[in-house]
Amino acid sequence: MIKDERLDICKKIQKEVSNNIIQNNLIKNNDKIVVAVSGGPDSMCLLTVLNDLKSLFKKKYNINYELVVAHVNHSIRPESENEKIYVENVCEKLNIPFFYLKENVEAISKERKISVEACGREIRYKFFNDVKNKTNATKIAVAHNLNDNVETVLLNLIRGCALKGLTGMDFLSNEIIRPLLTIEKKYILEYNIFQNLNPCFDYTNNENIYLRNKIRNILIPLLEKEYNSNFSNNIIRMSEVLTNEENFLEEYTNNILDECIIKKEKEKITFNSRVILNSHKAISLRCIRQIINKKLGNLNEISNVHVNDIYKLLKSNIKGKKYIIGNKFTIEIKQKDIVIIYWFWREKKWIKKRKMECSEHYLHTYY
Repeated sequence: MIKDERLDICKKIQKEVSNNIIQNNLIKNNDKIVVAVSGGPDSMCLLTVLNDLKSLFKKKYNINYELVVAHVNHSIRPESENEKIYVENVCEKLNIPFFYLKENVEAISKERKISVEACGREIRYKFFNDVKNKTNATKIAVAHNLNDNVETVLLNLIRGCALKGLTGMDFLSNEIIRPLLTIEKKYILEYNIFQNLNPCFDYTNNENIYLRNKIRNILIPLLEKEYNSNFSNNIIRMSEVLTNEENFLEEYTNNILDECIIKKEKEKITFNSRVILNSHKAISLRCIRQIINKKLGNLNEISNVHVNDIYKLLKSNIKGKKYIIGNKFTIEIKQKDIVIIYWFWREKKWIKKRKMECSEHYLHTYY
């Protein structure tokens, strides 16, 4: 009976991961994949399943792929050294190349004046990309599961987000793949037991000092117990619906951007504001976000206040002025278009001085 149950869980997860990979085109022939492995149950499940599927994919889909492992020691817990040894031994047993980085994340986070969580994430993904480049790999595989996805949606909702934040994680984003995204944590834990993986457990995941941990350990159990036992699955269904709508709006926005962007240069983007303003306000705001994202590469320090300020500025139709938007760039209004310009490091001191002379609003006229 126990043996049958073991086979059921292992086959179920293998089949689910295989379907996720094929349906979402996560792995192609001759891919080399950097697997991010902490030694915890999620990443050990991911590594084991990907390794076990290699022969099936070669035979059934004519897809050959290689694996390499990247492991990061954050120097936060004394157990970290043992976890490194554990992962290294597993890689040696499976004949998979192993790459290792040790950093003092707490010290670096203080130096950079960012949270330990954010600092750890930056260090990890930089290392994963370094390993990818060093080994000529094509993908990075991470072990985010269904529960992680629910937490992410709630985390974004609590912090305040646009529609994109409610869609959760993607199976494929840039070169990062998430083959376990539809699998619940409880099945991953069972898989580890039945496969005798003996993973490492990070006790800090049970400490409610981070918002994500509070959502995982307090909020979700409360909602499932008191309001809806199917809460997590409902969140996933909602995110799937919103993902389809987000994809449509993104495609529609990109078509408008293709029409309105006049010139892209290293230091600025010139675009026709009339094309943007002729659309619904929701689309206009999306266009503004996309234009900023094209230059900054992300929207990490750009709030809805910034975006709405720019929208109001475009609507005001004021000509011949330049404005500072937040701490990132300036905007110049000409006769028929708007120019978004990066401000450079050598201008920071001058802009900081000028901003002190202005109001405390995000939008500042400076000449």
